[in-house]
Amino acid sequence: MKAMIVKSFILMALIGSGLYGQEIQGERLVSMDFENADIRTVLRAFADIGGVNIVATKGVQGTVTLKLRNLPWKQALKAVLEINGFSMIEEDNIIKVMTAAEMEDSKKAMKLETRIFSVKFAKAKKLESVISGMLSSRGSIKVEPRTNSLIVTDIPMVMSRIEDILARIDNPTPQVLVKAKLVEVNYGALRELGIVWRAGNMEDVRTSTHTGAELSVPPPSSNAAFYFGKLLSQAQLDMVISTLEDENKANVLSEPSILVADNQEAMILSGKKIPIVTRDFAGNQIIQFFDVALKLTVTPHISPDGKIVMELHPVISDIAGEAPGAVGPVISSQEAQTKLTVNNGETVVIGGIIKTQSQDIKKGVPLLSSIPIIGNLFKYTKHEVNKTELMIFVTPQIVETTASE
Repeated sequence: MKAMIVKSFILMALIGSGLYGQEIQGERLVSMDFENADIRTVLRAFADIGGVNIVATKGVQGTVTLKLRNLPWKQALKAVLEINGFSMIEEDNIIKVMTAAEMEDSKKAMKLETRIFSVKFAKAKKLESVISGMLSSRGSIKVEPRTNSLIVTDIPMVMSRIEDILARIDNPTPQVLVKAKLVEVNYGALRELGIVWRAGNMEDVRTSTHTGAELSVPPPSSNAAFYFGKLLSQAQLDMVISTLEDENKANVLSEPSILVADNQEAMILSGKKIPIVTRDFAGNQIIQFFDVALKLTVTPHISPDGKIVMELHPVISDIAGEAPGAVGPVISSQEAQTKLTVNNGETVVIGGIIKTQSQDIKKGVPLLSSIPIIGNLFKYTKHEVNKTELMIFVTPQIVETTASE
């Protein structure tokens, strides 16, 4: 009689709370508030709520005191059992509840089964350590590299958990298409590109570059050789660069693209290798090749909100002159490392590599300057300084991947 009263009180409380009957992912929500209730009576209430069959062994005895709110009924059931030292097995549409000791005895008595799990997207070898931690004391696992499969032997309840875990983690890895554009721009034309420069925290690679002031040209001084920024108007980028090319104010050096998996590193190299002759300890000549190029390493991370966190590591190498003693050229190198968060398809700009070229141009008055002897009176030499900056435009774009691919 007392058990029936307690059971009725629990069901009335669930209905009165307004949560009984609501569902999350197909499971009804429950709220429970009871004290010193018989565990078997509580299990009957869960059976009614979940519409399932629950069987308890003789060892399941005692009372429980618990208060739960707005939980899926199965999660609430597991919480009640675990906190009171009981375990459950789902088998043939029946939930069997028993003590921890009875559970261990049950596992030892269960018949082992062997299943082959085909891994579609991940590497089976990398998943081996994850699945190994889920096995019982009687379980074993082997990797079949040829078919990229896992051969697992264990009790049925473990197999169900492995199947559920693999369904969650063996998914196609998102990919990012990284498009780069290397452009040499006349220093005086930089105002026309419309760039928001960000040059904060450049000396500390452990922190993200923070937003700085909006400028038309790079800051006059900085601790770093590079500046990082974003385009104010991405749609006009190609049009502006094309216009600058027509006016001989810009030159597109290359436009490499690379497809990379999420959280993987990609490298773009544009330049050439030059041979440098050195000598070993025995005095023998050795020819070594060094990169004189732009090397850009990009590691994209796709965040849950669809943004892309990019780790950028640009390195510029160039010939700075000849070393003393004619031992070969001197190669200068400038590099930086930072982390930026951008929207999908947004363009990041890397600048700061400035080149200055000086040249003397001889000019003269037509015809008169070609007259012998007196022609020098109609000639003059003009000294010109041409200042350009190498701009690197990096645009990441998420490539949608479906399971069928």
